[in-house]
Amino acid sequence: MDSVTTLTACPSVPSTVWAVPRSRAALDTFFRGFGFTTEADLSALAAWVLDGYGAQGAQPPAAVALARARMETWFASVLGMEHAGPGLLARGRAAFVLCDGANRGARLLTRASAPEDFVKAARAAVPVPAPAQVSAVMPEQQLVLWPFGELLRRWWRGVSPDVSISR
Repeated sequence: MDSVTTLTACPSVPSTVWAVPRSRAALDTFFRGFGFTTEADLSALAAWVLDGYGAQGAQPPAAVALARARMETWFASVLGMEHAGPGLLARGRAAFVLCDGANRGARLLTRASAPEDFVKAARAAVPVPAPAQVSAVMPEQQLVLWPFGELLRRWWRGVSPDVSISR
């Protein structure tokens, strides 16, 4: 009887060995932006992103797009739907860095749900989005000229010693 060996995707056997080195470098750069620095964390996060997407994750842009999608999904579950929108990744990254989430390791992202204390801290740390810039016309300024006052100023300055009239 022949035995069949199947490959499993778990952090102890990283699936990133099938990733192109440029894809792995792009993923490492992406996750370093969240504060992860250790090789074990970066390897586990790359395996988490590329799990089940072996063929699509071969090129760096596709791998980073998968990482962005995974992180946005994770931030939506942690921060709640009130923060959903086009800036979710940026606001989530800011909250993650402010809460020092990288010190908790890659396990924080790869497990089913985040710890309740981290969820509360992250929701409190989400920056408030600034309102969109609106172009407006500056109101015209009214200059009130007083020629008599200007004449008096020049005359008074001319009387003072060591002062030029033109100033």
